[in-house]
Amino acid sequence: MKNSLLLLALISIVCLSCDGRQTKKEALDRAISEFNLKHTVSEMVNYHPEAYVEIVTDTLISNGIHVHIKNYSLLDEQILISHTTDVTSKEVKYQRVFESEIIVSNASKDILSTHISAKDFKSMNTDVFWDDATLQHVWVNQDLSTEGDIKLDISFINPKNNAYKLYRMSIDGYGQQTLNLIEEHS
Repeated sequence: MKNSLLLLALISIVCLSCDGRQTKKEALDRAISEFNLKHTVSEMVNYHPEAYVEIVTDTLISNGIHVHIKNYSLLDEQILISHTTDVTSKEVKYQRVFESEIIVSNASKDILSTHISAKDFKSMNTDVFWDDATLQHVWVNQDLSTEGDIKLDISFINPKNNAYKLYRMSIDGYGQQTLNLIEEHS
């Protein structure tokens, strides 16, 4: 009787321990499949420049003419440079759009106050360069400027293909301006 009671206890322990739990392999497979369902593609967005940029230049030409140039980036406009998608990640690169404000004045009054952007040039030109172009920089060409004829150099870049155009704006004492293409690279 003792042996049968011991046998019955042993059988009941064996039966109770078989409760249908998963094996380690099954648990690992289930954890991996749940992770893959929850895992989302990580998205990385890069802007160049990362934050707002403003460059202000004040130039005096022969003590009579003052040129104020403000080059700045727009936070709400950008150009898509590249877009790559992988199984686990997505990367998007943008170039911020730049614009410039220019004020040319003498001691008594403003001679010229203007705004320059790639949009202005795109509306005047059908070249595909302007589809993704942005202003790069505007500066006073001090070597060529005189009190009666101010020369501004204006560069534009297409960041998708690294093409650029360089213009020269001449401004006379009455605010009349002429624009010439100096150099371009496609």
